[in-house]
Amino acid sequence: MRTKGFTLAEVLITLSIIGIIAAITLSSLVNSYKKQQTIAKLKKVYTNLNQALKLAESEYGPYEYWEIPAINSNVKSYYNKYWYPYFKILKSCENYSQCNYTSNQPWYYPNGSKSTLTFNSQILRIPFLLTDGTLISISIAGGDILTKESQIYIDLNGSKLPNKYGIDVFVLNRVKGKGILAYGQELSIDEIKEECSYSGKGETCAARIIYDGWQIKNDYPW
Repeated sequence: MRTKGFTLAEVLITLSIIGIIAAITLSSLVNSYKKQQTIAKLKKVYTNLNQALKLAESEYGPYEYWEIPAINSNVKSYYNKYWYPYFKILKSCENYSQCNYTSNQPWYYPNGSKSTLTFNSQILRIPFLLTDGTLISISIAGGDILTKESQIYIDLNGSKLPNKYGIDVFVLNRVKGKGILAYGQELSIDEIKEECSYSGKGETCAARIIYDGWQIKNDYPW
């Protein structure tokens, strides 16, 4: 009696199908994990920044009245007084190489084009690196909602790639009487989505994640 078996071609086809399914599943799981990791890191730094601002304001009053260093003066004194005491600082970065970046314009928009944002400005901001690897860049001026002077730039994994808005780079904003919000959080959802897209700059991507209940949904420019 002859036992019916599979031909070599059938076995190879079956293994190929299994391999494709496994690769798709693994890719999906890795992608999901990276999104959850991004959300957790963003939520942590968002919370820590608001806590730091509250502590500084309890000691020095509302941020919009803090002493702003004169142009071309040593602006580091601003950070030493208002921000450094409330974080676990590894080091401040007066130029991009001090924090292991390879360019003074190291960041990219969602579509892959290079952002025009410079790493630092001695008269506007000096980024600092936390012990967990997060880079924070706070503008020193006491601006208001949706202004460059009050923006806070965050790179969740420092100089590590991809250095892209909406993936590891996010923008927050100080708002008088409300603390630190995601940049654009007070815009309409349509405006937020338009900016946080492959055709936008991605500056409102933190606002989009928060609007979606701290989720990165399928239509997000990931």
